Amino acid sequence: MKETVAYKNGEWMPRSQVTIELGDRGFYLGDAVFDLFRTFDGRPFRMKDHIDRFFRSAQFARLDPGFTPDELTKLTQECVERNEPLRSEFGDWSVWFSVTRGLAGWRTLDARPTFVMYAGEVPFYTFANQYAAGASAVITRSRNHTHQSLDPKVKHTSRMHLNLSDLEARDIDSAAWPIMLDMEGNIAEGSGSNVFVVSDGVMSTPSDATILRGVTRDVVFELAEQMGIPLSEEPIQPYDVYTADEVFFTSTPFSVLPVTRVDRRKIGDGRPGPVATRLLAAFSELAGLDVVDQALRFKNARSDN
Repeated sequence: MKETVAYKNGEWMPRSQVTIELGDRGFYLGDAVFDLFRTFDGRPFRMKDHIDRFFRSAQFARLDPGFTPDELTKLTQECVERNEPLRSEFGDWSVWFSVTRGLAGWRTLDARPTFVMYAGEVPFYTFANQYAAGASAVITRSRNHTHQSLDPKVKHTSRMHLNLSDLEARDIDSAAWPIMLDMEGNIAEGSGSNVFVVSDGVMSTPSDATILRGVTRDVVFELAEQMGIPLSEEPIQPYDVYTADEVFFTSTPFSVLPVTRVDRRKIGDGRPGPVATRLLAAFSELAGLDVVDQALRFKNARSDN
């Protein structure tokens, strides 16, 4: 299989040739921010929103990507175009880009930044089979960051708390996705996803005070308004999850993923609910393809096979 093409500090190269130096602060200190978007049938989806969020994260972390937003937009479009010949093997691309503070020692903050971009497969294999019956989730012990320490609105690479929450969820249920709480015990987010509950026809989700402001979350807000589905941003407790009619995740790779079990408890009637189903259909229409059908067709497409 031919390799996808990646970019590092001004050069295009095969993805396997991209290296990060051991002394890069992004590698050994997590001193980096990133973002990613996906394509639908080769077309970038909400790329501007992801790039805008990336620049907000970089501004917060005082990192210089070395590009203007317009320049980065052209570069990401070039990445998609350069990798188009391989797309038929994977269905679509997840385009990931990151800036680190660069090669520098401990407490050295004036390094030359390292910028990397690559196209990888959308990880359909992690969720394709869960649309029909719904995913399972576990509310984990690990808590989400607070704005008083590291604001969760920043998409940074310091993600150990997310990894730990994944491990904790799998201790309970090997197929489960994690749901983290904030420091007050309210529902925050998943490891790379936002959480929604539906009760009595009203869709609720945590405010962005304790979560990453998801681009797909924003798309669902728009769709809900178009479809006349009431929406509220408010504190949500585990009680509200357990007693909800529906629960679902939103995220760039899978768009909308119904959740039918939380902490081994059945949600609603134990099947994907009508609101999540309608939103998924609307998302497919917006994307220009059947999101579920594509995931099932390419669920075995992996570059590490």
